[in-house]
Parts: sequence; structure tokens; C-alpha cells
Amino acid sequence: MDMWTKQLGWVALLLSTVTSFTISAQEVVASKVQSELPHTVIRLPNVHPGRDAVYAYAKTLLAESLRVTKAQYGTFELLVSDQETAQERQLRSLEHNMLDVTWSVTSKERERQFLPIRIPIMAGLFGKRALFVKAGDTRLKGVETLQDLQAFRAVLGYDWPDTKIFRANDIPVLETTYRASFRIVSEGFADMFPRSVMEIQEEAQDDTLSRDLAIDQNLIIAYPSPIFFFVSSDNQALANRITEGLLTLFETGKFQALLVANANFKQGMSLIEERTVIGIENPFLSEQSRLALEKFLPEFSASKPVDDFEATEMVVPVQVEKQ
Repeated sequence: MDMWTKQLGWVALLLSTVTSFTISAQEVVASKVQSELPHTVIRLPNVHPGRDAVYAYAKTLLAESLRVTKAQYGTFELLVSDQETAQERQLRSLEHNMLDVTWSVTSKERERQFLPIRIPIMAGLFGKRALFVKAGDTRLKGVETLQDLQAFRAVLGYDWPDTKIFRANDIPVLETTYRASFRIVSEGFADMFPRSVMEIQEEAQDDTLSRDLAIDQNLIIAYPSPIFFFVSSDNQALANRITEGLLTLFETGKFQALLVANANFKQGMSLIEERTVIGIENPFLSEQSRLALEKFLPEFSASKPVDDFEATEMVVPVQVEKQ
């Protein structure tokens, strides 16, 4: 073996040693960084009866957004509350450090008090409402306009933004609790219980909720009303993590795949296709949230890239009333 061949051999060995040392050092650094990141316990609200599939989808989407950000933010676990709570109480629980994340239909008022992640996780379908009516009631068959609809009374929850939306459109509303709403329609005290097209068929299969009720075959009431993840007004770090995770899922197509794979989404889209759609206004939706709908709905009507969108911008400086 000549001298030149020997020298090349030594150079190769030296480079191999340096490379191995570099890779080993990188692994040690990465391991150290990972071990120094916090483990985060994230508390969630409990599932409401009749909406298991929607809840499971939201929880899965949240978990995926946290999973794809583990390298930057650390490990996590989800802890579900052992009791059901109403929407407004879930949101208040964020400020009282009883929950860390919830999801809800949004409004200007809610966005002033809590920190929204303005990425519509249900593709706007909670603003598409099919109607529970009393079994055998076909009076809505002749309804074609908002003016026609204003002759009928809806029942909605005490703390729901939808209640204010319906009243702003001069549709009479009786306020009560979620569970009582079904019974009030079946007993004839209200004409309709509007439900999201993503949840109504699952609720219809629960006889403890929908006994003596039917899904109206004629109408969809539509208004812009996205569901967002919310965190407390002072938890910007968690909001940033969820936002980064959701955008990553959106850009890779995982977000859309999870939604389209959900049976309730497919059923909801089918309901819309088969019925007359009556549009109403939502004067309680912030401009930022309108923009979010434009950017993230499946038809992708946005004129700017989604990564230019500020998903956690507040409506106004937060002023939270402590109770």
C-alpha cells in the first residue's frame, strides 16, 4: 500500500470519528433540551350527551395539535373533567383556573373576555342549523323566507350566542337549558330546537333526549358562527402552542382529513344539500372571526395565505370580570 493510500485511509477514519462525535453530541443536546421542556397537564370540559362524536373529534384535533408541537413545547396529557358544565361556565372556568382549554361558538363578548384561537375547528357547520320539531309537525314545510320563519318560536340555551342571534333577526326565542329544550318542543311550548347539522343526527339517536321529536325535512337556518378553541386571557403560551399545531395540521392536510373522516361532518353536509337554506345575520361576530371563516373554510375563499393570519388577536384589550 503506497503512502498516498495510507493518508486517504487516515483522513477517512478521522472524518468518520468527527462525524460520529458530532452526531452523538447533537443527540445529547437534543435529549437534554427535550428533558428540560415541561410536561403539561391540560384540563378539558366533559362531554355532553348526544354529542360524543363531535367531542371526540375536537379532543382528537386538540391532541394532534399538541403532539406535533412536542419538540418545541414538551410532553402533555389531557385530563377530562368528571362533570358536565354549560358553555358559559366552561369559559368562566378558564379564568378561575379550573379548565385550561374549551371550545365554543364564538362572539365578540366571549373574545373580549377569553383568548380565542381563531381557526374554525368545525368548518363553520355550527352555524348551519337543522331543526328538531314535534313528531308529525309539518308546518315548516311552507316556510321559504326569514319573514315566514319569524312566525315560529325557537327554544335555545340561556347562555348561547345563538339565542341573541335569533332575537336579532326577530325570531322569537324561549330560553332554557340544553336538556329541557328537547322536552319543551315535544310538549308544544316551542316550535323548533335549532341544532348544528354536525350534532342533530347523533342527538336524534338518543331516545332519552329526542323522544317524540323529529328532524324537520325542509329547512336549514344558516349564519356565520365558527367554533374556536378558547384558553384563559392570560395563557398566551398555550394559545401559541395550539395555534402552531393547528396550522401545521392544516398545512399538511391532517386537519382536513380528521374533519372529513368524521361521520357527523358527512351527515351534516348531506343535510344541507337536501334542504332550503334561510340565511340570517350574526351581528355579534367580530371582524377577525369573519376573516377566520373566509380563510379556513373548506372552499378556501381567502385571498391571503393562512400563515399571514393572526389567530389569537384580541378584539379589544381584555377586561375580565372576576366572579
